[in-house]
Amino acid sequence: MMIAWRNMAKRGTTRPLLRAISRHAPSPATSTLAGPVLSASSSNFRTGFSCSKSDQAVPAPGLGCPLGVRAFSSKGYVRERVRYPWRSMIVKYSWQFLKEDMVNYFQTQPERDSTVHLRGLEWPRFVMKEELIEMGRMPALVSGWGPSRKIVLNKAEIERIAFDEEDGHLSNLFKGRLFRIHVGQWIEECVVEDLAVHPVEKEMYFVRFRRHVPGKMTTVNIPVSISGLWGCPGYRNGGHVDLAMPTIECECVGETIPPPFVVDVTQLELESPYSKITIDDLKEQLPEDGLTRFSRNYTGEEEVVMCYDPKSVPEQPLPPDWQDPNFNHRGGRYSLTFNGFWPKQTTRS
Repeated sequence: MMIAWRNMAKRGTTRPLLRAISRHAPSPATSTLAGPVLSASSSNFRTGFSCSKSDQAVPAPGLGCPLGVRAFSSKGYVRERVRYPWRSMIVKYSWQFLKEDMVNYFQTQPERDSTVHLRGLEWPRFVMKEELIEMGRMPALVSGWGPSRKIVLNKAEIERIAFDEEDGHLSNLFKGRLFRIHVGQWIEECVVEDLAVHPVEKEMYFVRFRRHVPGKMTTVNIPVSISGLWGCPGYRNGGHVDLAMPTIECECVGETIPPPFVVDVTQLELESPYSKITIDDLKEQLPEDGLTRFSRNYTGEEEVVMCYDPKSVPEQPLPPDWQDPNFNHRGGRYSLTFNGFWPKQTTRS
Protein backbone atom coordinates (compact mmCIF):
# COMPACT_ATOMS: atom_id res chain seq x y z
CA MET A 1 0.00 0.00 0.00
CA MET A 2 2.87 2.35 0.84
CA ILE A 3 4.51 1.63 -2.53
CA ALA A 4 1.27 2.41 -4.36
CA TRP A 5 0.85 5.62 -2.37
CA ARG A 6 4.41 6.70 -3.29
CA ASN A 7 3.79 5.99 -6.96
CA MET A 8 0.63 8.10 -6.83
CA ALA A 9 2.54 10.90 -5.10
CA LYS A 10 5.14 10.89 -7.88
CA ARG A 11 2.46 11.15 -10.57
CA GLY A 12 0.67 13.95 -8.71
CA THR A 13 -2.61 12.01 -8.34
CA THR A 14 -2.85 12.07 -4.57
CA ARG A 15 -4.84 15.32 -4.27
CA PRO A 16 -8.07 13.94 -5.90
CA LEU A 17 -7.82 10.88 -3.68
CA LEU A 18 -7.53 13.06 -0.58
CA ARG A 19 -10.66 14.96 -1.56
CA ALA A 20 -12.58 11.71 -2.06
CA ILE A 21 -11.51 10.36 1.32
CA SER A 22 -12.36 13.61 3.09
CA ARG A 23 -15.94 13.56 1.65
CA HIS A 24 -16.63 9.98 2.77
CA ALA A 25 -14.61 10.00 6.05
CA PRO A 26 -16.63 10.21 9.30
CA SER A 27 -16.49 13.27 11.49
CA PRO A 28 -13.61 13.38 13.99
CA ALA A 29 -16.02 14.19 16.81
CA THR A 30 -18.17 11.08 16.17
CA SER A 31 -15.53 8.61 15.01
CA THR A 32 -13.61 6.56 17.55
CA LEU A 33 -11.04 5.39 15.06
CA ALA A 34 -9.97 8.77 13.79
CA GLY A 35 -6.84 10.25 15.30
CA PRO A 36 -6.45 13.68 16.81
CA VAL A 37 -6.90 16.69 14.59
CA LEU A 38 -3.84 18.93 14.44
CA SER A 39 -4.04 22.58 13.57
CA ALA A 40 -1.18 24.11 11.67
CA SER A 41 -2.01 27.59 12.95
CA SER A 42 -2.30 26.56 16.59
CA SER A 43 0.28 27.98 18.97
CA ASN A 44 0.72 24.54 20.59
CA PHE A 45 1.60 22.88 17.29
CA ARG A 46 5.29 22.11 17.90
CA THR A 47 5.59 18.59 16.62
CA GLY A 48 7.27 19.52 13.35
CA PHE A 49 4.58 17.76 11.23
CA SER A 50 3.89 18.99 7.71
CA CYS A 51 0.13 19.58 7.33
CA SER A 52 -1.96 20.76 4.43
CA LYS A 53 -2.68 24.39 3.60
CA SER A 54 -5.99 24.31 5.41
CA ASP A 55 -6.17 25.23 9.05
CA GLN A 56 -7.51 21.80 9.98
CA ALA A 57 -5.79 18.65 8.79
CA VAL A 58 -7.79 15.77 7.34
CA PRO A 59 -7.79 12.72 9.60
CA ALA A 60 -7.33 9.35 7.96
CA PRO A 61 -10.01 6.74 8.63
CA GLY A 62 -8.79 4.02 10.99
CA LEU A 63 -5.44 5.74 11.58
CA GLY A 64 -4.10 7.62 14.58
CA CYS A 65 -2.80 10.61 12.63
CA PRO A 66 -4.03 12.82 9.77
CA LEU A 67 -3.15 12.06 6.19
CA GLY A 68 0.01 13.74 5.05
CA VAL A 69 1.24 14.02 8.64
CA ARG A 70 4.06 11.91 9.98
CA ALA A 71 3.33 10.01 13.18
CA PHE A 72 6.71 10.90 14.69
CA SER A 73 8.94 13.89 14.26
CA SER A 74 12.64 13.63 13.47
CA LYS A 75 13.40 16.87 15.27
CA GLY A 76 14.42 16.84 18.94
CA TYR A 77 13.25 19.67 21.13
CA VAL A 78 15.15 20.45 24.32
CA ARG A 79 13.07 21.90 27.06
CA GLU A 80 14.76 24.70 28.92
CA ARG A 81 14.62 23.93 32.62
CA VAL A 82 14.16 26.59 35.23
CA ARG A 83 17.38 27.40 37.08
CA TYR A 84 16.24 27.71 40.64
CA PRO A 85 18.69 29.55 42.92
CA TRP A 86 18.25 27.03 45.73
CA ARG A 87 19.28 24.23 43.37
CA SER A 88 22.57 25.90 42.45
CA MET A 89 23.28 26.59 46.13
CA ILE A 90 22.76 22.92 47.01
CA VAL A 91 25.08 21.80 44.23
CA LYS A 92 27.73 24.28 45.37
CA TYR A 93 27.69 23.46 49.08
CA SER A 94 26.54 19.82 48.99
CA TRP A 95 30.03 18.37 49.48
CA GLN A 96 30.68 20.56 52.52
CA PHE A 97 27.54 19.30 54.26
CA LEU A 98 28.23 15.72 53.21
CA LYS A 99 31.80 15.89 54.51
CA GLU A 100 30.65 17.20 57.90
CA ASP A 101 28.18 14.32 58.20
CA MET A 102 30.87 11.80 57.25
CA VAL A 103 33.34 13.22 59.78
CA ASN A 104 30.74 13.16 62.54
CA TYR A 105 29.81 9.59 61.65
CA PHE A 106 33.35 8.24 61.72
CA GLN A 107 34.23 10.11 64.90
CA THR A 108 31.40 8.33 66.71
CA GLN A 109 32.59 4.90 65.51
CA PRO A 110 34.89 2.73 67.67
CA GLU A 111 38.62 2.75 67.09
CA ARG A 112 39.74 1.11 63.87
CA ASP A 113 41.49 -2.22 64.28
CA SER A 114 42.62 -4.61 61.54
CA THR A 115 43.49 -7.55 63.81
CA VAL A 116 42.11 -10.93 62.72
CA HIS A 117 41.40 -13.89 65.03
CA LEU A 118 41.77 -17.38 63.54
CA ARG A 119 41.23 -20.89 64.84
CA GLY A 120 43.79 -23.51 63.88
CA LEU A 121 44.93 -27.06 64.56
CA GLU A 122 48.31 -28.72 64.84
CA TRP A 123 49.72 -30.21 61.68
CA PRO A 124 49.01 -33.96 61.77
CA ARG A 125 52.04 -36.18 61.63
CA PHE A 126 52.95 -38.02 58.43
CA VAL A 127 50.53 -35.95 56.35
CA MET A 128 51.70 -34.05 53.28
CA LYS A 129 50.49 -30.54 52.49
CA GLU A 130 48.87 -31.73 49.22
CA GLU A 131 46.65 -34.03 51.26
CA LEU A 132 45.71 -31.17 53.59
CA ILE A 133 44.74 -28.98 50.63
CA GLU A 134 42.52 -31.73 49.23
CA MET A 135 40.77 -31.94 52.63
CA GLY A 136 40.03 -28.18 52.59
CA ARG A 137 42.83 -27.28 55.01
CA MET A 138 45.55 -24.65 54.66
CA PRO A 139 49.08 -25.67 55.73
CA ALA A 140 50.98 -22.91 57.52
CA LEU A 141 54.19 -22.37 59.43
CA VAL A 142 54.84 -19.97 62.33
CA SER A 143 58.50 -19.02 62.86
CA GLY A 144 60.67 -16.30 64.35
CA TRP A 145 61.40 -15.44 68.00
CA GLY A 146 61.00 -19.04 69.12
CA PRO A 147 60.60 -22.58 67.83
CA SER A 148 58.86 -23.14 64.51
CA ARG A 149 55.37 -24.65 64.65
CA LYS A 150 53.39 -26.27 61.90
CA ILE A 151 49.67 -25.51 61.97
CA VAL A 152 46.62 -26.11 59.82
CA LEU A 153 43.99 -23.43 59.11
CA ASN A 154 40.61 -23.38 57.41
CA LYS A 155 41.37 -22.89 53.71
CA ALA A 156 38.07 -21.19 52.84
CA GLU A 157 38.36 -18.76 55.75
CA ILE A 158 41.94 -17.71 55.05
CA GLU A 159 41.24 -17.28 51.33
CA ARG A 160 38.22 -15.10 52.09
CA ILE A 161 40.48 -12.80 54.11
CA ALA A 162 43.28 -12.79 51.51
CA PHE A 163 41.06 -12.19 48.47
CA ASP A 164 38.64 -9.67 49.97
CA GLU A 165 38.25 -7.75 46.69
CA GLU A 166 35.68 -9.11 44.26
CA ASP A 167 37.51 -8.03 41.09
CA GLY A 168 41.05 -8.07 42.51
CA HIS A 169 43.67 -10.58 43.48
CA LEU A 170 45.69 -10.77 46.70
CA SER A 171 44.83 -7.90 49.04
CA ASN A 172 47.58 -5.60 50.32
CA LEU A 173 45.95 -5.69 53.73
CA PHE A 174 46.63 -9.41 54.04
CA LYS A 175 50.35 -8.72 54.64
CA GLY A 176 49.74 -5.54 56.63
CA ARG A 177 47.65 -6.74 59.56
CA LEU A 178 48.08 -8.71 62.78
CA PHE A 179 46.83 -12.29 63.08
CA ARG A 180 45.98 -13.90 66.41
CA ILE A 181 45.95 -17.65 65.80
CA HIS A 182 44.35 -19.78 68.52
CA VAL A 183 45.69 -23.35 68.50
CA GLY A 184 44.77 -25.41 71.52
CA GLN A 185 45.94 -23.71 74.71
CA TRP A 186 48.36 -21.25 73.10
CA ILE A 187 47.95 -18.10 71.00
CA GLU A 188 50.35 -16.90 68.31
CA GLU A 189 50.46 -13.20 67.35
CA CYS A 190 52.08 -12.94 63.96
CA VAL A 191 52.12 -11.28 60.55
CA VAL A 192 52.30 -12.83 57.09
CA GLU A 193 55.86 -13.17 55.85
CA ASP A 194 55.45 -15.25 52.71
CA LEU A 195 52.82 -17.29 50.91
CA ALA A 196 52.29 -19.48 47.86
CA VAL A 197 49.35 -18.44 45.72
CA HIS A 198 48.10 -19.14 42.21
CA PRO A 199 49.12 -16.33 39.82
CA VAL A 200 45.65 -16.05 38.26
CA GLU A 201 43.09 -17.98 40.27
CA LYS A 202 42.11 -16.99 43.79
CA GLU A 203 43.68 -20.04 45.38
CA MET A 204 46.29 -20.33 48.10
CA TYR A 205 48.60 -23.24 48.86
CA PHE A 206 50.81 -22.28 51.80
CA VAL A 207 51.29 -19.42 54.30
CA ARG A 208 54.35 -18.57 56.37
CA PHE A 209 53.81 -16.39 59.46
CA ARG A 210 56.38 -14.46 61.49
CA ARG A 211 55.81 -13.81 65.17
CA HIS A 212 55.23 -10.27 66.37
CA VAL A 213 56.67 -9.75 69.84
CA PRO A 214 55.95 -6.46 71.68
CA GLY A 215 59.22 -4.60 72.17
CA LYS A 216 60.79 -6.19 69.10
CA MET A 217 60.73 -4.41 65.76
CA THR A 218 58.45 -5.79 63.04
CA THR A 219 58.50 -4.34 59.54
CA VAL A 220 55.07 -4.29 57.91
CA ASN A 221 53.78 -2.82 54.64
CA ILE A 222 50.59 -1.02 55.65
CA PRO A 223 48.18 -0.27 52.76
CA VAL A 224 46.92 3.18 51.79
CA SER A 225 43.44 4.12 50.57
CA ILE A 226 41.98 7.36 49.16
CA SER A 227 39.01 9.20 50.65
CA GLY A 228 36.99 12.13 49.27
CA LEU A 229 37.74 11.63 45.57
CA TRP A 230 34.40 13.14 44.46
CA GLY A 231 35.17 16.25 46.49
CA CYS A 232 38.70 16.72 45.12
CA PRO A 233 38.88 20.07 43.24
CA GLY A 234 41.61 18.79 40.94
CA TYR A 235 39.61 15.71 40.01
CA ARG A 236 36.46 17.73 39.34
CA ASN A 237 38.43 20.05 37.04
CA GLY A 238 39.61 17.20 34.82
CA GLY A 239 42.75 16.12 36.67
CA HIS A 240 43.93 12.58 37.38
CA VAL A 241 44.44 11.43 40.98
CA ASP A 242 47.15 8.78 41.19
CA LEU A 243 47.92 6.63 44.24
CA ALA A 244 51.69 6.40 43.81
CA MET A 245 52.32 4.34 46.98
CA PRO A 246 49.66 1.67 47.63
CA THR A 247 51.61 0.55 50.72
CA ILE A 248 53.92 2.29 53.18
CA GLU A 249 56.64 0.39 55.00
CA CYS A 250 56.36 0.91 58.75
CA GLU A 251 58.35 -0.29 61.78
CA CYS A 252 56.18 -1.40 64.71
CA VAL A 253 57.30 -2.24 68.24
CA GLY A 254 53.93 -2.01 70.01
CA GLU A 255 51.36 -4.66 70.79
CA THR A 256 49.24 -4.04 67.69
CA ILE A 257 49.67 -3.14 64.04
CA PRO A 258 48.07 0.19 63.02
CA PRO A 259 45.14 0.10 60.57
CA PRO A 260 45.47 1.22 56.93
CA PHE A 261 46.15 4.87 56.22
CA VAL A 262 43.27 6.90 54.80
CA VAL A 263 44.41 9.87 52.69
CA ASP A 264 41.98 12.78 52.32
CA VAL A 265 42.31 14.28 48.83
CA THR A 266 39.68 17.01 49.17
CA GLN A 267 42.41 19.67 49.30
CA LEU A 268 44.28 18.60 46.15
CA GLU A 269 44.18 21.30 43.48
CA LEU A 270 45.07 21.00 39.81
CA GLU A 271 48.41 22.78 39.91
CA SER A 272 51.42 22.87 37.59
CA PRO A 273 53.20 20.53 37.25
CA TYR A 274 51.21 18.58 39.87
CA SER A 275 49.99 18.70 43.45
CA LYS A 276 51.02 16.01 45.90
CA ILE A 277 50.64 14.52 49.37
CA THR A 278 53.90 13.27 50.84
CA ILE A 279 54.74 10.87 53.66
CA ASP A 280 55.40 13.79 56.02
CA ASP A 281 51.75 14.82 55.58
CA LEU A 282 50.63 11.45 57.00
CA LYS A 283 52.59 11.56 60.25
CA GLU A 284 49.50 12.67 62.14
CA GLN A 285 47.86 9.34 61.31
CA LEU A 286 50.50 7.36 63.19
CA PRO A 287 49.47 6.04 66.63
CA GLU A 288 49.85 8.56 69.42
CA ASP A 289 51.77 6.13 71.62
CA GLY A 290 54.83 6.59 69.39
CA LEU A 291 55.41 2.86 68.94
CA THR A 292 55.05 2.97 65.15
CA ARG A 293 57.06 5.01 62.68
CA PHE A 294 57.72 5.11 58.98
CA SER A 295 60.67 3.18 57.63
CA ARG A 296 64.05 4.84 58.03
CA ASN A 297 64.65 4.33 54.30
CA TYR A 298 62.19 7.14 53.55
CA THR A 299 63.25 10.76 53.39
CA GLY A 300 59.73 12.10 53.93
CA GLU A 301 59.46 13.68 50.47
CA GLU A 302 58.09 10.59 48.72
CA GLU A 303 54.79 11.28 46.95
CA VAL A 304 51.94 9.15 48.20
CA VAL A 305 49.14 10.73 46.13
CA MET A 306 49.49 13.01 43.10
CA CYS A 307 47.01 15.08 41.11
CA TYR A 308 48.02 16.19 37.61
CA ASP A 309 46.66 16.94 34.17
CA PRO A 310 47.24 13.86 31.96
CA LYS A 311 47.39 16.06 28.85
CA SER A 312 50.40 17.92 30.21
CA VAL A 313 52.56 14.79 30.49
CA PRO A 314 54.61 14.38 27.30
CA GLU A 315 54.95 10.97 25.76
CA GLN A 316 58.49 9.62 25.96
CA PRO A 317 59.60 6.79 23.67
CA LEU A 318 61.32 3.74 25.12
CA PRO A 319 65.10 3.49 24.74
CA PRO A 320 66.27 1.39 21.77
CA ASP A 321 67.95 -1.20 24.02
CA TRP A 322 64.88 -1.73 26.24
CA GLN A 323 63.69 -5.32 26.64
CA ASP A 324 60.43 -6.52 28.12
CA PRO A 325 61.21 -8.37 31.38
CA ASN A 326 58.05 -10.45 30.99
CA PHE A 327 59.45 -12.21 27.93
CA ASN A 328 63.21 -12.08 28.44
CA HIS A 329 64.42 -14.12 31.38
CA ARG A 330 67.20 -16.46 32.35
CA GLY A 331 65.75 -19.51 30.62
CA GLY A 332 65.12 -17.83 27.28
CA ARG A 333 62.17 -16.11 25.64
CA TYR A 334 58.52 -17.09 25.98
CA SER A 335 56.71 -18.19 22.83
CA LEU A 336 53.24 -16.66 22.59
CA THR A 337 52.19 -19.27 20.00
CA PHE A 338 53.29 -22.31 22.02
CA ASN A 339 50.70 -25.09 21.79
CA GLY A 340 52.24 -27.74 24.04
CA PHE A 341 54.32 -29.59 21.44
CA TRP A 342 57.73 -29.20 19.88
CA PRO A 343 59.46 -26.68 19.86
CA LYS A 344 59.78 -26.00 23.57
CA GLN A 345 58.11 -23.05 25.24
CA THR A 346 61.38 -21.15 25.73
CA THR A 347 64.11 -20.65 23.17
CA ARG A 348 67.65 -19.71 24.02
CA SER A 349 68.62 -16.25 22.72
